[in-house]
Amino acid sequence: MKKLGTFLLSFSLLIALFPQITMAAQDTNFEQDLINYLEQVSNERGFEVTKEDIALSLSYYEDSLENYNTVEELSQFLGEIIKADYSNVDSIYEQYELTEESLVQLLKENGEQLSDYIFLDDLDTAVYFYTEDGTFERDPNFEQNLIDYLADVSDQRGYNVTRDNVVNSLAIYESNLEDFESVEQLSDFLGEVIQADYSNLDYFVENYGLSQQELFNLLESNDENINDYIYIDDLDNTVWKYVGNDLSVMFEYLTEDLLPLFQEIDLTDEELKRFENHLISLEDHFSNPETLELLEQLNYELIALESDMNSQPTVEQMEMSLSILEKIFSILQLKASYSLVNDAIETPISLMDLMKMEVLEGTDLKVAFYSSEGQFLGDLIITEEFINSGLVTDLGEQIVDSAVEQPPVVQPKKQINTTQTLAEEYHTVKGGKLPKTASDYIPNALFGLFIVMLGIFMYGKVRTS
Repeated sequence: MKKLGTFLLSFSLLIALFPQITMAAQDTNFEQDLINYLEQVSNERGFEVTKEDIALSLSYYEDSLENYNTVEELSQFLGEIIKADYSNVDSIYEQYELTEESLVQLLKENGEQLSDYIFLDDLDTAVYFYTEDGTFERDPNFEQNLIDYLADVSDQRGYNVTRDNVVNSLAIYESNLEDFESVEQLSDFLGEVIQADYSNLDYFVENYGLSQQELFNLLESNDENINDYIYIDDLDNTVWKYVGNDLSVMFEYLTEDLLPLFQEIDLTDEELKRFENHLISLEDHFSNPETLELLEQLNYELIALESDMNSQPTVEQMEMSLSILEKIFSILQLKASYSLVNDAIETPISLMDLMKMEVLEGTDLKVAFYSSEGQFLGDLIITEEFINSGLVTDLGEQIVDSAVEQPPVVQPKKQINTTQTLAEEYHTVKGGKLPKTASDYIPNALFGLFIVMLGIFMYGKVRTS
């Protein structure tokens, strides 16, 4: 039997679709790759760099080695290594108007020395704080530049944009004009302007599936108008408020990718709608901290099962799989019955007996799902041809790739890029490179768990490749 078969696919889907409660297993070669990386860093830096040194550098960003699946990801996050001859520190000299001697003196005044630093990013951050010292310096031409900026924004937006408009936009983020040293900084913060011809509203198609007309209708249904908005980010906040937590909308996006699978397992549109309504009814349940804690514990059990599973699962491992499945059913408030179908004759079978079977032996597997109250939701018909077709594996890889390339929409959040808060902003930028990010994409989690269910009762049917 293939190792976990489609169950491993399901586990991958769970990781891809529910990142806030999952931790991907590190590459089996991680430790050896780390040793090689440390040797490379030591050679470039000119002295021995240890694992503890790397851990210290990561701690600056409230990060740790355990958060990285591969050393390549780790290397990309840590960035460029300071050369032993400091030949690549010129950018810091230029940016902060320093020489090597004055840099050494600056660090010394703060109880540090150049040899304390291994990576350019860390040194750059330290020099910034030591030289800026939290001083706020307003551009003397701020007011004139603001007038010019408002004229430019007015031209782009197609109507007169005033100072009050900008003040109102900043208020959304609990900010004001006094927070910015320059108009350039202000412009960067406010972001892209909505064009007068609406030519840059594709963002909402790509991230929410809303066409231009659907976007306008959404605003109008909430007593708003597109002309109330000047900036894409502000409009994004509003759209998120109206549809970002709409499970039915998000459910539709995911089911589009899974449509080939649904067609193969004979899941009708009516049945899919019943599943959707059932999951949507659990929205409050999935906001409960106790439920999230159960999901996290389930994740740990999945990891433990995957790591211990050999090509031929033991009875104990099968029992563990059944236990995990029961917990998934409990969380999703579902019940299931299983039967083998041959010439329209259905023979009930237990899940344990089903998992022990090597092949379906010419029969089809029928799985009927009910809510915990007994309401019929739908049934799946799984044929041996489907199991051997590779569709599930191919589809899983496609969904996982899609999740990596186009992460789910997350609620927009701005930070003020002023001197006083730049430490937080810098930390956020670095944190953005972390291999695992948090998301409130609950529908993906729900459907990820649904696919896990499917994988569990299917994996026992997959024959050795």
